[in-house]
Amino acid sequence: MREKVMNASQKNEAAQKEFRRRVIRNIVIDLALALYTVFLFFPFLIVIITSFTTRQELADATGFVWFPQTSIEGYRILFTNDPNMVNGIPSLLIGFFNTMWQSILPTVCGLAVSGLAAYAYAKYDFPGKNKFFAGNLLLMTIPLSAGMAGYLFYAGIGWTTGGASVLPLIIPGMFGSAGTIFFIYPYIKALPDGVVEAAKMDGMGFFGIFFRIILPLAKPVFLAQFLFGFVGSYNNYSGALLYLMSEKSLWTLQLALQQITKYIGTRYTNAQCAAALISMIPLLILYAFVQRFFIEGITAGSVKE
Repeated sequence: MREKVMNASQKNEAAQKEFRRRVIRNIVIDLALALYTVFLFFPFLIVIITSFTTRQELADATGFVWFPQTSIEGYRILFTNDPNMVNGIPSLLIGFFNTMWQSILPTVCGLAVSGLAAYAYAKYDFPGKNKFFAGNLLLMTIPLSAGMAGYLFYAGIGWTTGGASVLPLIIPGMFGSAGTIFFIYPYIKALPDGVVEAAKMDGMGFFGIFFRIILPLAKPVFLAQFLFGFVGSYNNYSGALLYLMSEKSLWTLQLALQQITKYIGTRYTNAQCAAALISMIPLLILYAFVQRFFIEGITAGSVKE
């Protein structure tokens, strides 16, 4: 009996030690993550504070102004000291509108095309399927529209001869991308074949199965790829500079921001920080809506069920 009591006491003591070690480990991990979060958001915090600091405070300060007299001077300068207004409308507003439709249209259409291709590769057998898929992977390594090569190609087919044109920024993206197909494919491949077969027996066609069954089931990976595609198009400054520079009414937000910050120079640091913050807000809002699907979407197919 005494031995049983001693054994139970030793087990209880060992369990308490393990519990204390686990608690200490969790505290250390939480503190490390908290410090890392502060480290990541510290530059962002500096941008926010500076954007609400007046030019006079920045000029008079000997160090960083942590508690400024809150002012919207930097934002006002962006919208009133704009040399690129179009019919009295600030270029930032025009750029935001243009960025939305020039980014969303090719991203949504391209995602649908890539999804259809990935669905065909994953759930259908057809002659040359493996060779086509291998060719798709090969295309991922070839920058077909990079730099001047893409510009010369679009000029050769007449898309840039009439001046500024949005066609090179929109049309190619509407046909999907090899990379998007590659990332969507394993997620659709992992979906049960029985669901597709049952839909076929009910008389549903290729497009009906994709849009009514595959798309809802694969929502996480599609949202993750939409986020990647939209961010890439949203931040496409070089493309806008090549194809839209001569027409202010077609400028994107990135091009408008670059031009206005170049105009105000270093005279208004608060306006420069305000411009940087404005450019980040749409992406932050988008990520807030899709973040719960993001991790699941980017890890799709990486774990075998």
